[in-house]
This record gives sequence, C-alpha cells and structure tokens, in this order.
Amino acid sequence: MPVGVAECDGDNLGISIAAQPMASGAGSFFSEITFTNTSGDACLVEGAPSIFNLADSATGAVVGKRAADSGMPEVVQLAPGASAYSTIHFSNAGAYDCATAVADVAKVSPPNWDSSRTITLESPVTVCNTPATYNVSWISATSLF
Repeated sequence: MPVGVAECDGDNLGISIAAQPMASGAGSFFSEITFTNTSGDACLVEGAPSIFNLADSATGAVVGKRAADSGMPEVVQLAPGASAYSTIHFSNAGAYDCATAVADVAKVSPPNWDSSRTITLESPVTVCNTPATYNVSWISATSLF
C-alpha cells in the first residue's frame, strides 16, 4: 500500500449501481457498482464490497442471500473525484429449483466498512431466496463495461 495514503472512509464514497444490459444474456445479468471518492484527499480501496441482501422496496421484504466474492485482490488509489468499480453477476434464478422473489434495491457496504447503504437497482432482478444466485467481484481501477 502507498505510504501516507489512508483507506477510504465509507462515508466519503459515493455509491451507485448501473445495469449493463448489453453485457447480459444466456442466463447471466450484470450490473456495475461504482465507488467515487467524494473527499478532498486521495484514499485507498481494496477488497470486495458486501452486498448484504437484496430487497423489495415496496414491501421491505429481504430477498436473496449475501453475495459471494469473486476475483483477484487489487489495491486501488482514488484521487478526489476518481472512481473504482465492482461487477455484480446475477444468474437466472429460473434455472434453480428455488423460491424466487423480485428485488429492486441492494444493501451495499464498501470493502472493510461495517455500515451499508440502500441503493436502487436500475432494473429489478429475480433472485432465489436461497441459494444466492449472484456474486460480486473485488474492486478494480478499471470498469469492465
């Protein structure tokens, strides 16, 4: 890790999720989480964000399980205003013998941060209540999309 650069404070990271329909197909659906440094100082992020659960905002019902992590570790230094990215890969819940539900929000926590934020999904997704039918990649300096 670079000397003198602190880990990003989760309160100083803007978080958004964008669907990636052009990259989706054949039973796989992708969205990208963007983490933007909103502070005035450079900071570091490393690891996978946590998606604690998906939910139905109309009923408040929690659906799905915590996403599994995937990918390779990378330390990303974010200048003020710069962004880092993580990919959510959803598998078609219809391919599983499971009880399904539709989710339109996700509870996301930056890496190594205890609190989460509720982020609206651009496109609602159908997921299994169990097992988890999605995973989240480690943060990267480069967007896959």
